[in-house]
Amino acid sequence: MAERCQDVVIGGGAIGVSCAEALATAGRDVVLLEQHAMASGCSHGNAGWVTPCHSLPIPGPGLVRQSLRWMLRSDSPLYIKPSLRPSLLGWLWRFYRHCNEKRQRQGLAAVAALNRDVVAMTGDLVERYSLDCEYQPRGLHYAFLSEPGFQKGRRECRLLNEHEIPGEELSAEELLAREPALTRDVVGGVFYPAEADFVPDRFVEQLAAQLPGLGVDVRTGCRVTGWRLSGRKIEQIETAGGPLVPETVILAAGAWTGRLARQLGIRLPMEPAKGYSITLDPQAGLPTRPLNVSESKFGVTPWEGGVRLAGTLELAGLQREINQSRVEAIVRSAREALPGFSATGVQEVWTGMRPLAADGLPIIGRSLRCSNLVMATAHGMLGLTQAAITGRLVSDITTGRSPTLDPVPFSPDRF
Repeated sequence: MAERCQDVVIGGGAIGVSCAEALATAGRDVVLLEQHAMASGCSHGNAGWVTPCHSLPIPGPGLVRQSLRWMLRSDSPLYIKPSLRPSLLGWLWRFYRHCNEKRQRQGLAAVAALNRDVVAMTGDLVERYSLDCEYQPRGLHYAFLSEPGFQKGRRECRLLNEHEIPGEELSAEELLAREPALTRDVVGGVFYPAEADFVPDRFVEQLAAQLPGLGVDVRTGCRVTGWRLSGRKIEQIETAGGPLVPETVILAAGAWTGRLARQLGIRLPMEPAKGYSITLDPQAGLPTRPLNVSESKFGVTPWEGGVRLAGTLELAGLQREINQSRVEAIVRSAREALPGFSATGVQEVWTGMRPLAADGLPIIGRSLRCSNLVMATAHGMLGLTQAAITGRLVSDITTGRSPTLDPVPFSPDRF
């Protein structure tokens, strides 16, 4: 006998958990399904940043030329594993079409609006539920090791300032005075004060632990195995724990969203963008707050219990194998930028797949293909940043309230 339920959220990462919390707070009856354990995907090993200053979409002017130099080097910041998969080729074509000034500015306006209140909203969740995750609104430094990189960073800072995301340009001397652990070869920097960070898996796991108290039925180890459709409506979800008859389905399954959506006849131009991290024991001679080294595309986050280096973007399909050359590239970049760094006391080497749409924007909204399907995916490297606002938007859309902000730029049907 199929079980009837109001809202079914599929996905137990930062996005799915935040959607479930927002829906339950709005008075909805919610079932959350996660195929593995909570925070077992990208929510586990990332840099832990809540970062409005990352509002510029990844596709932009000059990236195609840079990518061509990088894409076949397995240790480069961006690596595309050679493949003739039609889905990847189609994604790359759409991505290429967005690599221009006009489309990047359009995307920036939409994402900056989405990111405007994310630090305050995330901090509110931490405070409301007393989450012990080392949440700190302490800002983020960007360091540039080349003059072209610095000029690009200054341009981006000014663009972000236009959208009320504050950033302060720093000379090499000013940056070194703040972060003396950096190499003396640094050219300059930017400080973004309105950023925050926390230990990501602790945040997601502890927020998920609040859900049963809000009335959410959390089911881990419960995989979606199929769908039954009636016209444009999802009539039944087949799961490892039995069939469910939902009123609304919220698809927030991260990199697995595309596969599930295809089963519903929905094709999204979205690829798993694989990232890596290395977590080490605490050590002296490292930055005192989060740092992004721009040219090599890696970040450093120091916490009480350790330090995490995270970065790179790899398009290699839906697989979790660790490419050791990419791990070594992060370590090598850290040694170049931070002379006191030592790759000792390794706690964990991790990789995870971040869902990335071809235009660099998240997918949030009701699908025209399925009348009772709401999608919340494709956040790329901003899943933690946009989790709280995505939860609120999904709750608004599901309950019929007037949305907090215009969701049209993030529509699943924009492609």
